[in-house]
Amino acid sequence: MNHESVTNEGQETAALFALSALSQLEASAFDIHLREGCTTCDNELKQFEQVVGILGSVAPPVAPPAYLRDLLIARIDREGAEAQSKSTAIPLPEQADAIRFKRVPARSFGVGWLSWAIAAALLVAFAYTFTALQSERRTLQAANERDRNASTEREEAARLKEELSKEKARATELTQINSVLSAAQWRVIPLSGQGPVPGASAKVYWDIQGKRWVVSADLPPPPEGKVYQLWFVTPDAKVSAGVLNLQNDGHGFAVVQIPPDITQIAAAAISIEPDGGSAQPTQVYLIGNAS
Repeated sequence: MNHESVTNEGQETAALFALSALSQLEASAFDIHLREGCTTCDNELKQFEQVVGILGSVAPPVAPPAYLRDLLIARIDREGAEAQSKSTAIPLPEQADAIRFKRVPARSFGVGWLSWAIAAALLVAFAYTFTALQSERRTLQAANERDRNASTEREEAARLKEELSKEKARATELTQINSVLSAAQWRVIPLSGQGPVPGASAKVYWDIQGKRWVVSADLPPPPEGKVYQLWFVTPDAKVSAGVLNLQNDGHGFAVVQIPPDITQIAAAAISIEPDGGSAQPTQVYLIGNAS
């Protein structure tokens, strides 16, 4: 049966297989499992084989403790003494040499077994660390992907919200302009850019009987600490009609009522003023005659 995801048992089997530490039966069964096409276990085995390949360079040589050699020699001597006490025969010199010769493999076996055990422990620890780091990396990648998707969704939601706000404002503006154009008496005052903003433009839709202006303007963003201000220009004075606020794209829209005491309007103007506006215009940016 092929595995769809990595399991602890599969990791342990792959690690021991890479170390050649499985029994013949277990190794044969795992080899058959790989031949059946389990890509999950195959990938795990390849990773552990890489670990085994670099284990010699990352694990410093470890010498067995001194007392282990003494214990092994003492045990060998004790077993030899017991064997001699059970036999009345005097060993021949060849036999004595053989007994002495057998001590060397016993010591070598102990040292070899210890080295193998240390290597196996290091491999398992390194393998689990390697696997944990991979799992953590995959988790971080998934979290980063979710964050990127969430950020993109927030940006898209903000953009759609801004577009919707603009559409609503534009619909309101068109409704106000149509209401002026449907009035019994109306007039349009086009304003042209002056001095610093020759490309700026605006229109005042004047409902004469209703005594109101619907202003639509396209202007560059004002400098820091400045605002645009609208003016009723009469033959005798310039009367403020309020501050004209702009959207991010530089479009401005306002509906203003004409004061009852203004009976004659000669022109409309837009000036640039300090924040809060001025009592009189200081620098006119746009102007248009009402006649």
